[in-house]
Amino acid sequence: MSDPFQRLQEIEQLCSDSAELLPDLDSHKDDWAGIGFTLGDIELLSTMGEVTEILDPPEYTKIPGVKPWMVGIANVRGSLLPLIDLKSFIIGEKVQSIKKSRVLVVNHSGSSTGLIVDDVLGMRHFALSEQVFELPEVEISLKPFITQAFQRDDKNWPVFSFNALVEDERFLHASL
Repeated sequence: MSDPFQRLQEIEQLCSDSAELLPDLDSHKDDWAGIGFTLGDIELLSTMGEVTEILDPPEYTKIPGVKPWMVGIANVRGSLLPLIDLKSFIIGEKVQSIKKSRVLVVNHSGSSTGLIVDDVLGMRHFALSEQVFELPEVEISLKPFITQAFQRDDKNWPVFSFNALVEDERFLHASL
Protein backbone atom coordinates (compact mmCIF):
# COMPACT_ATOMS: atom_id res chain seq x y z
CA MET A 1 0.00 0.00 0.00
CA SER A 2 1.32 3.42 -0.95
CA ASP A 3 1.89 6.33 1.37
CA PRO A 4 -1.41 8.28 1.96
CA PHE A 5 0.33 11.61 1.35
CA GLN A 6 1.74 10.36 -1.94
CA ARG A 7 -1.74 9.12 -2.94
CA LEU A 8 -3.18 12.60 -2.24
CA GLN A 9 -0.50 14.15 -4.46
CA GLU A 10 -1.40 11.72 -7.24
CA ILE A 11 -5.09 12.64 -6.93
CA GLU A 12 -4.21 16.34 -6.99
CA GLN A 13 -2.17 15.86 -10.17
CA LEU A 14 -5.03 13.95 -11.83
CA CYS A 15 -7.45 16.76 -10.93
CA SER A 16 -5.07 19.41 -12.29
CA ASP A 17 -4.62 17.48 -15.54
CA SER A 18 -8.40 17.08 -15.94
CA ALA A 19 -9.05 20.76 -15.16
CA GLU A 20 -7.02 21.82 -18.21
CA LEU A 21 -9.71 20.27 -20.43
CA LEU A 22 -12.51 22.35 -18.85
CA PRO A 23 -13.57 25.62 -20.46
CA ASP A 24 -12.04 28.77 -19.05
CA LEU A 25 -14.57 30.89 -17.13
CA ASP A 26 -12.85 34.09 -18.23
CA SER A 27 -13.26 33.20 -21.92
CA HIS A 28 -16.99 34.05 -21.74
CA LYS A 29 -16.58 37.24 -19.75
CA ASP A 30 -17.09 39.39 -22.85
CA ASP A 31 -20.22 37.55 -24.00
CA TRP A 32 -23.70 39.05 -24.11
CA ALA A 33 -26.53 36.78 -22.99
CA GLY A 34 -30.18 37.30 -23.70
CA ILE A 35 -33.49 35.58 -24.26
CA GLY A 36 -34.81 35.05 -27.75
CA PHE A 37 -38.54 35.42 -28.40
CA THR A 38 -40.90 35.91 -31.30
CA LEU A 39 -43.73 38.29 -32.14
CA GLY A 40 -45.28 36.61 -35.16
CA ASP A 41 -42.42 36.06 -37.62
CA ILE A 42 -40.17 38.64 -35.96
CA GLU A 43 -37.33 37.22 -33.86
CA LEU A 44 -36.11 39.49 -31.07
CA LEU A 45 -33.83 39.39 -28.06
CA SER A 46 -34.13 40.84 -24.59
CA THR A 47 -31.40 41.26 -22.04
CA MET A 48 -31.31 38.66 -19.28
CA GLY A 49 -31.69 41.27 -16.57
CA GLU A 50 -35.05 42.50 -17.85
CA VAL A 51 -36.89 39.16 -17.75
CA THR A 52 -37.47 37.75 -14.29
CA GLU A 53 -39.44 34.66 -15.27
CA ILE A 54 -40.85 32.73 -18.23
CA LEU A 55 -44.27 31.13 -17.76
CA ASP A 56 -46.87 29.16 -19.61
CA PRO A 57 -49.94 31.37 -19.84
CA PRO A 58 -51.77 31.21 -16.50
CA GLU A 59 -55.52 31.27 -16.01
CA TYR A 60 -56.66 34.88 -16.07
CA THR A 61 -59.66 37.11 -15.61
CA LYS A 62 -60.60 39.63 -18.29
CA ILE A 63 -60.86 43.24 -17.23
CA PRO A 64 -63.63 45.45 -18.64
CA GLY A 65 -62.93 48.91 -19.99
CA VAL A 66 -59.32 48.36 -21.09
CA LYS A 67 -57.50 48.51 -24.42
CA PRO A 68 -57.63 45.35 -26.59
CA TRP A 69 -53.96 44.50 -25.88
CA MET A 70 -54.68 44.25 -22.12
CA VAL A 71 -55.60 40.55 -21.91
CA GLY A 72 -56.47 40.39 -18.22
CA ILE A 73 -55.06 39.75 -14.79
CA ALA A 74 -53.76 36.49 -13.33
CA ASN A 75 -53.00 35.26 -9.85
CA VAL A 76 -49.45 33.88 -9.96
CA ARG A 77 -48.31 32.45 -6.63
CA GLY A 78 -50.48 34.90 -4.70
CA SER A 79 -49.48 38.01 -6.67
CA LEU A 80 -51.60 39.75 -9.28
CA LEU A 81 -49.95 39.82 -12.69
CA PRO A 82 -51.36 41.99 -15.48
CA LEU A 83 -51.16 40.17 -18.82
CA ILE A 84 -50.39 42.16 -21.96
CA ASP A 85 -50.52 40.85 -25.53
CA LEU A 86 -47.21 42.34 -26.68
CA LYS A 87 -47.85 41.56 -30.34
CA SER A 88 -51.19 43.37 -30.19
CA PHE A 89 -49.65 46.38 -28.45
CA ILE A 90 -46.68 46.67 -30.83
CA ILE A 91 -47.96 45.40 -34.18
CA GLY A 92 -51.72 45.59 -33.76
CA GLU A 93 -52.29 41.85 -34.38
CA LYS A 94 -53.49 39.57 -31.61
CA VAL A 95 -51.40 36.58 -30.63
CA GLN A 96 -52.69 33.49 -32.51
CA SER A 97 -53.39 31.34 -29.45
CA ILE A 98 -52.76 32.48 -25.91
CA LYS A 99 -52.68 28.86 -24.69
CA LYS A 100 -49.78 28.08 -27.08
CA SER A 101 -47.91 31.28 -26.24
CA ARG A 102 -45.43 32.09 -23.49
CA VAL A 103 -45.36 34.84 -20.89
CA LEU A 104 -42.23 36.88 -20.19
CA VAL A 105 -42.48 38.44 -16.74
CA VAL A 106 -40.73 41.78 -16.40
CA ASN A 107 -40.34 43.75 -13.20
CA HIS A 108 -40.02 47.50 -13.39
CA SER A 109 -39.90 49.69 -10.29
CA GLY A 110 -41.30 46.90 -8.14
CA SER A 111 -44.27 46.09 -10.41
CA SER A 112 -44.41 42.89 -12.42
CA THR A 113 -46.08 42.61 -15.81
CA GLY A 114 -46.65 39.50 -17.91
CA LEU A 115 -45.97 40.05 -21.60
CA ILE A 116 -47.50 37.42 -23.86
CA VAL A 117 -45.27 36.53 -26.82
CA ASP A 118 -45.77 33.95 -29.55
CA ASP A 119 -42.79 31.83 -28.51
CA VAL A 120 -39.61 31.84 -26.46
CA LEU A 121 -36.51 30.68 -28.30
CA GLY A 122 -34.37 30.22 -25.20
CA MET A 123 -31.06 31.76 -24.24
CA ARG A 124 -28.87 33.29 -26.91
CA HIS A 125 -25.20 34.15 -26.44
CA PHE A 126 -23.29 36.60 -28.59
CA ALA A 127 -19.71 37.80 -28.49
CA LEU A 128 -19.49 41.55 -28.09
CA SER A 129 -17.73 41.60 -31.45
CA GLU A 130 -21.04 40.48 -33.03
CA GLN A 131 -22.77 43.68 -31.92
CA VAL A 132 -23.70 45.95 -34.81
CA PHE A 133 -23.85 49.68 -34.35
CA GLU A 134 -26.28 50.38 -37.14
CA LEU A 135 -29.68 49.13 -36.07
CA PRO A 136 -31.39 46.75 -38.51
CA GLU A 137 -34.55 47.65 -40.40
CA VAL A 138 -37.56 46.75 -38.25
CA GLU A 139 -41.23 47.63 -38.33
CA ILE A 140 -41.74 51.27 -37.44
CA SER A 141 -43.80 50.33 -34.38
CA LEU A 142 -40.80 48.40 -32.98
CA LYS A 143 -38.21 51.14 -33.48
CA PRO A 144 -38.72 52.99 -30.16
CA PHE A 145 -37.99 49.76 -28.28
CA ILE A 146 -34.92 48.51 -30.19
CA THR A 147 -31.78 49.59 -28.38
CA GLN A 148 -29.06 47.51 -30.02
CA ALA A 149 -28.56 44.51 -32.27
CA PHE A 150 -26.28 41.58 -32.90
CA GLN A 151 -25.46 39.89 -36.18
CA ARG A 152 -24.51 36.29 -36.74
CA ASP A 153 -24.45 34.39 -40.03
CA ASP A 154 -25.97 37.33 -41.93
CA LYS A 155 -28.94 37.38 -39.55
CA ASN A 156 -29.77 40.41 -37.43
CA TRP A 157 -31.01 39.98 -33.88
CA PRO A 158 -32.59 43.24 -32.64
CA VAL A 159 -32.59 43.73 -28.86
CA PHE A 160 -35.99 44.79 -27.50
CA SER A 161 -35.93 46.97 -24.37
CA PHE A 162 -38.69 46.06 -21.94
CA ASN A 163 -37.63 49.04 -19.82
CA ALA A 164 -38.40 51.37 -22.73
CA LEU A 165 -41.73 49.59 -23.18
CA VAL A 166 -42.96 49.98 -19.60
CA GLU A 167 -41.98 53.65 -19.61
CA ASP A 168 -43.90 54.35 -22.84
CA GLU A 169 -46.93 56.63 -22.26
CA ARG A 170 -49.19 54.46 -24.44
CA PHE A 171 -48.31 51.39 -22.38
CA LEU A 172 -49.04 53.16 -19.11
CA HIS A 173 -52.59 54.02 -20.20
CA ALA A 174 -54.35 50.67 -20.59
CA SER A 175 -57.82 51.94 -19.80
CA LEU A 176 -60.21 53.12 -22.50
